[in-house]
Amino acid sequence: MQFVEPIRDVKKISQIKNQLRWQWNIRDLLMFELGINSALRISDLLSIKVWDVFEDGGIVKPHFDLKEHKTWKKHRVTITPKVHDTLVQYYNTYPKVVENDENYLFFSKRNKFRWWDNITRKEARVLISKRCADVWLIWNYWWHTLRKTRGYQARKNWIPLEIIQNKLNHSSLTITKRYLWITAKEIEDACNKLDL
Repeated sequence: MQFVEPIRDVKKISQIKNQLRWQWNIRDLLMFELGINSALRISDLLSIKVWDVFEDGGIVKPHFDLKEHKTWKKHRVTITPKVHDTLVQYYNTYPKVVENDENYLFFSKRNKFRWWDNITRKEARVLISKRCADVWLIWNYWWHTLRKTRGYQARKNWIPLEIIQNKLNHSSLTITKRYLWITAKEIEDACNKLDL
């Protein structure tokens, strides 16, 4: 398995989101925001349908549950305020998608917008890699980058490892620690910060 990088700099996250907003690419903006904030694996993210996030009349749900493809564990996804605002934009931007609650949220733009078909993992990989490259993140940024970014930023913001483990739906704390991959530079910075 190839190593995938998280987005470590929150300024880069903001730059990507701003580019997507400027281009009025609300579908990709939503995938980026929901991917980071939910910590879902790409297969689970791409399987989300309109009825998962919207109630009748376009009301955004506060959360939704899904069963993960890999682990078959239940995962509760909380709709954060920023994701909520983007979902409202999405609802207003893509009325043909939301008119059928069976449509995939991350619809395909192949063959004249196939609302009933979701984008592929390959398309998602290209999308994420390209968006990261646009802000000079050019190493290994793929599908898992969004999920890893959530874990990394949570740890950086002093969220307890047990909560991160729960959010990532890992079976043990050992897996979470290995997943977060602490760099030598971070260890050095921590030592210098706590210089007793």
